[in-house]
Amino acid sequence: MSAADDLELMQHADGELDERTRAEVEARLAKSADDRAKVQSLGEVSELVRSRLELSADDVPARRFESMWSEIERSLDRAAPRETSPGLWSRFTSWFERYRGHVLTGAVTAGAVAALAIILRPDGRTETVTRPSAINVQPAALRTAPEIETLDTPEGEGTVLNIEDEDGNTTVIWVSPADTVEGI
Repeated sequence: MSAADDLELMQHADGELDERTRAEVEARLAKSADDRAKVQSLGEVSELVRSRLELSADDVPARRFESMWSEIERSLDRAAPRETSPGLWSRFTSWFERYRGHVLTGAVTAGAVAALAIILRPDGRTETVTRPSAINVQPAALRTAPEIETLDTPEGEGTVLNIEDEDGNTTVIWVSPADTVEGI
């Protein structure tokens, strides 16, 4: 007999088996006197342990026993979830407990940015700095269309289209190979 079989016998003696496994073990018990003796021995040991624990409980003074139960009940009351739904304040505080690091980091960062903005703000004088290599940044509607004077396209033919509409000017440069036959 294997250790797994003995484990099933112990679970059977404690009433911990499911229906199918219990039926298999009972069929095995009907065939084996050795298994029946093991289950009977397990029952006797269980009864001895239970009796010893009951006697130990009787030896404890009643006042001490009551104080132990009171302590157990208090700890269960603290651990028990509240049955009422939490209020707005308790939901906010529990959210803040979970995300306090993120909130504090955001607040410190916002304060630092505000301090820098106050320190580095302009004093009211407006000064425009232009450089000769500066890029002309203007909306497309305000730009003038570029004028292309010559177009060099080796081994090809170039066409320039200037398109003007309500959005502004657009220049399209179309290059096609010289050996292209039109109309194909």
